[in-house]
Amino acid sequence: MPPRLSAQDFDQELLILFDAYVHGSLDRRGFLAQAQKFAKAGLTAAGLLAALSPDFAAGQQVPKDDARLKTERLGYPSAAGTGTVSGYLARPASAGSARLPAILVIHENRGLNPHIEDIARRLALDGFMAFAPDALTPLGGYPGNEDKARTAFATLDQAKAQEDFVAAAQWLKARPDATGKLGAVGFCYGGGMVHTLATRLPELNAGVAFYGNSPAPADAARVKAPLLVQLAAVDERINAAWPAYEAALKAAGVNSTAYQYPGTQHGFNNDTTPRYDPAAAKLAWERTLAFFKTHLQPVATAASSAPPVVRLRGTLQSVLQDSVVLKTRGGEMVELALPASLVVSEVYPIELAEIKAGSFVGVGGMPQADGSQRAIAVTVFPESARGSGEGHRPFDLAPQSTMTNATVADLAAASDGRTLQLVYKDGRQTISVPPGTPVVTFRPADRSLLVPGASVSLSAQAIEGKPTAQRINAGRNGFVLPY
Repeated sequence: MPPRLSAQDFDQELLILFDAYVHGSLDRRGFLAQAQKFAKAGLTAAGLLAALSPDFAAGQQVPKDDARLKTERLGYPSAAGTGTVSGYLARPASAGSARLPAILVIHENRGLNPHIEDIARRLALDGFMAFAPDALTPLGGYPGNEDKARTAFATLDQAKAQEDFVAAAQWLKARPDATGKLGAVGFCYGGGMVHTLATRLPELNAGVAFYGNSPAPADAARVKAPLLVQLAAVDERINAAWPAYEAALKAAGVNSTAYQYPGTQHGFNNDTTPRYDPAAAKLAWERTLAFFKTHLQPVATAASSAPPVVRLRGTLQSVLQDSVVLKTRGGEMVELALPASLVVSEVYPIELAEIKAGSFVGVGGMPQADGSQRAIAVTVFPESARGSGEGHRPFDLAPQSTMTNATVADLAAASDGRTLQLVYKDGRQTISVPPGTPVVTFRPADRSLLVPGASVSLSAQAIEGKPTAQRINAGRNGFVLPY
């Protein structure tokens, strides 16, 4: 089988023409006429179009009949839209009828094609209930052909289509097998629709927009949901409007984070076309999953019937697909199940100088006679985790140790390292950080980080009588976690 083509195999001007064709500003005849000058070595303009077009089989990551999933096609009511709209629902089979956080998956401008169904299945394998509506329902649904789908999409009543997605979000959130936590992810047209839903649905808990059109800056004040925005590098049509909207979001106090991936084209996450960028797509998807797990996963209740959450630290001894054996720092061997919803993060070292005024940090410390704290280790949280566990409390690393998650209000050099002034919602702490104190941060990772010998800290809970890891922080290549 010949290697898959990538964006580097095509002239940039041709890629821009293809983007114009995909988004309706250039028809097929116009594309073929202008693409002819790029035809060479016996490849016609029509051949170039075929090479740039989706190959759904090549991009499929999760088979339609994957036994780990339960999928179905069903309809939902859209009274203000087009009536009854169909969609594709995917849930982990092991969840049964248990309530799960829900994610609305919004397609590009071709309706509910096989790629978007695959995206829904990927999310379901990570422990979510994913639902992908088909905006082409009133026109008979996705026709099985991208050109026909694009042509049909251009005739949609967009006002009613927007109402169909609003209705889908509300219907999904209210399902009896949903926790009530709702996210939305969309691509291109769908990315723009995520932004629109964020301005219309205060109940939206998290939105991820891949290279989607921005609303008018004046609409940013209505956004309540945290937003993660994924942008391509070469995408003038989308990127031109983003800075003004980003500024409006920040002025409105919206929790929003944007990433732009160097060297990428519009559609870089879509693994069915040559514009797909594997490295950027992998990183963007890891960030997407971590974002949803942070904002949508249910918080354990304090009900007496709920099994307690415990923290364990140590070294992985063996790793299987659905379980690990951990040797704790005390020498105990513990076998833990790994659920589909497991969150994995990589912990890695950084320099003390990377702590700045305004950084949100977590400091493990020991109380001193003067009322201050002496740091054992410091975690600098990424911006997306700002506010996590804010406050000052006892810590289980060592007798009398504490943990302070807070914002750095001020910092100063000291003869024995650095002094941090930390503020949090109920108070403040002065913490000295001696030379040599471990300083770390973390980023989303996947299960490939879980290998024998990896240093980890994890939270676990008894599920159906089995110790089950919920979150695992791990070091890479022998890095030992400080706590």
